[in-house]
Amino acid sequence: SDSASRLSMEEKKGCPESNDVDHSNGIAKRKSKTMVKPTLSCAYCVPFKLKGTALDGKDKFASLETIDKIEIEYSVHTLHSIIKRHCKQIFPGLYKQVKGGKKDLPEIVCIPTFQHCSCDMLEFTDEAEKEKDKLLKSFYAWCQAVCAELISQGFWADYIDPCSGYPVLGSSGSSTYNEVEGMQLLLRYRHQQVGMCKVILHPRWGQRIYPASMFTSAPVDAIQKAVKKVEMKFAKKNIV
Repeated sequence: SDSASRLSMEEKKGCPESNDVDHSNGIAKRKSKTMVKPTLSCAYCVPFKLKGTALDGKDKFASLETIDKIEIEYSVHTLHSIIKRHCKQIFPGLYKQVKGGKKDLPEIVCIPTFQHCSCDMLEFTDEAEKEKDKLLKSFYAWCQAVCAELISQGFWADYIDPCSGYPVLGSSGSSTYNEVEGMQLLLRYRHQQVGMCKVILHPRWGQRIYPASMFTSAPVDAIQKAVKKVEMKFAKKNIV
């Protein structure tokens, strides 16, 4: 929202909840809640599976590679009402039929992630493009590992392809996920208008970031355990 984008960075750092204002009475309504504050996750030599990703067909020789090091900041949030409304078109496979022919959306949470990068993501140099591809693969690898842990426990999980806005594991719907809007609503980070594009601004890294999101029906404790399990499985000490 425009009001969220005008908030100062100092206000955002100390504000764990995202609110919309009901202008009829001036009362702020809670729309989402931060379940896990931004936390850094590290993993080493994580396998990257190419099939089914946006790179499928583009980079035929990347299917067996591993990502040497992943440093990704993640947080967990209940869905803002706007995001929840959009999810009905983004994840059509989530729905189940209920009485009256209506479709019910299970309770899910959003896990926005950021990776710090050396290049400005608005640059279109060869160096910047290579870094974008590397960070895209790192995001895929991290999400594939975490989603596998959650799905093995019976939870639904999927992640958004940053290149298209569509889910990677499930079927695509009639809408795509807007990362910038999602980051603003959940984290209340500012954005910068660059031409026709909005660029999210991280409180520490500015626009030198690679943002992307994951969604799951798992509770917070299961998410944190899955992340920790991935970190332990792909810990630096395990490298031979």
